[in-house]
Amino acid sequence: MSKKTITLRTKIFILVFSLLFFIVAGMSVVFYSIQASETSEQAEKLSLQTAQTLSFMPETIAFLNGNSEQDTLQSIVEQIRKRTDAQSITIAGQNGAILSTHEAALALQASDSRALIYGGTYIVEEQGTDGESIIGKAPVLYAVGNSAEVVGTVSVEFSKQSIAVQTASQMSDILIAAAVALLAGVVGGLWLTKSILADTLGFEPVKIAAMYKRTIDEMRLYSDELRAQTHEFMNKLYVLSGLLQLNRHDAALDFIQKEVDSITVHQHIVFKQIKDDFIQAVLLGKTAKASERKIAFSIESESTLTAIPSNVDVHLLLTVISNLIDNAFDAVKDVEDPYVSLLITDASPTLIIEVADNGYGIDENTVQLLFEKGWSIKGEHRGYGLFNVKEAVDSFGGMIDVLANEPNGTIFTIYIPKKGES
Repeated sequence: MSKKTITLRTKIFILVFSLLFFIVAGMSVVFYSIQASETSEQAEKLSLQTAQTLSFMPETIAFLNGNSEQDTLQSIVEQIRKRTDAQSITIAGQNGAILSTHEAALALQASDSRALIYGGTYIVEEQGTDGESIIGKAPVLYAVGNSAEVVGTVSVEFSKQSIAVQTASQMSDILIAAAVALLAGVVGGLWLTKSILADTLGFEPVKIAAMYKRTIDEMRLYSDELRAQTHEFMNKLYVLSGLLQLNRHDAALDFIQKEVDSITVHQHIVFKQIKDDFIQAVLLGKTAKASERKIAFSIESESTLTAIPSNVDVHLLLTVISNLIDNAFDAVKDVEDPYVSLLITDASPTLIIEVADNGYGIDENTVQLLFEKGWSIKGEHRGYGLFNVKEAVDSFGGMIDVLANEPNGTIFTIYIPKKGES
């Protein structure tokens, strides 16, 4: 199963989105924490100020001394509660009197002792009428002569839940700005991806790397073939020079004539019947390599190639032809009178490539292993040539046939359907 490749567009989108998301989320958390802290401080200050204000009101002192109607003070306290958005306001006296805007309010509690004993204002955080709350406490003082007596306390409560709701409502603008920033970053990332792909002509980095590797491999292949040609021609020149120095002119002429006849036949097939420059170059190189290795390499006279089918990548086709021929050369290196032949034809609706040799052949039990990656009887770090051939042929939608070549050897036949034909 081939590994699914993630496109550059997807990679950049994921990277930009993730980066912006974590930055925006982090900043939102920080702003929320700051806002929550400020809202809590404001609630503490407001609860203390409200409690102090109510503790100084004559109506509050009169109520705790039993000299005022509860309804009058109740109306005033309720109005103050609404204006401050407090959860509840409670006035409790040491004589047991109690007035509250919440029906569940209790009389004096343990947290009121500090105000009753020391007469100071302070903040407590405890369970209020609506869960955990911030409560401002202030003592109610009644002047008696030159002294003052604490007759009760005023408690102004702000629930933490209401503070959280208020903080969240204040964060709406920040969240909208964060969403806009995130959207702008995503759009920018997509634009950046489009720009990069435009600079690379639409090719993904993986594709560019593969093309670069293929180009390097082809340059190495052509270099090897040219080196083989040069070496072979130098050998022939040495032979010809030796014959001339020995004054064996007839033998020299006969040698030249045989070489000319051999080259003429191959050149006629290569240049007249095969119309692709790349395949011509590879076949000339393989001819020179075969001559250097003393292998009789022939290109069948029936070979013909008018054009590479549109569904076939010429570079992959070169891989197929080159690897099949090299594999055949290796197969005949230890046999007497080694022979390799090539047939390539597109005369039918199918492009056919056939490479035959007179080597020792292939055992039937190992035929299925030939195209597995890394499998070879030639030693370590081998077994990639036929694997590459199989991958290329599969990409063309073609098939490979491996048969015995009578009396000895093997025949590899490649069938590649032309696009639009069966």
